[in-house]
Amino acid sequence: MFYCFLHLAARRNEIFALRWSDIHFNEKKIRLFTRKRKDGYTEYDWLPLTDFLFKEFKIHLDSRKNDLEYVFPNPRTHLPYVHRDKWMRRICLKANVPPFGLHAIRHLSASILMENDVPLIDIQTILRHKSISTTERYIHRLKSVRESISIFDKKVENLK
Repeated sequence: MFYCFLHLAARRNEIFALRWSDIHFNEKKIRLFTRKRKDGYTEYDWLPLTDFLFKEFKIHLDSRKNDLEYVFPNPRTHLPYVHRDKWMRRICLKANVPPFGLHAIRHLSASILMENDVPLIDIQTILRHKSISTTERYIHRLKSVRESISIFDKKVENLK
């Protein structure tokens, strides 16, 4: 489930409600539904699957013990999760990082894409934002400012 959040920059409910019918293995794409629109209507977008995520979904599909429709059902109810706060807290403690929520992974994904020179318009498409200004708010610096301004040191050295 964690890889879905990272690779798809997905919203919590998009992954919790994900059904096997939303994954098209032959075309290596996934359908994500959202209600994050002005009038609250449901809308979906198709995103390509990364090779890594495609393989992970195949493994997950092959390992399932029943024919449930949801990809990540709650094992007690067989219905989608509503929240997974304790799960994220355990992962953070195990990784020895301060606890954070699932939505922070969306910001991280956007920042990683930007750091790897993915055009902002492509990041907007991946995050499925209607406005580029919303996408801009998701981008956070991963490198320190000191690294960025060190270019001035190099320029001064060249002037000597």
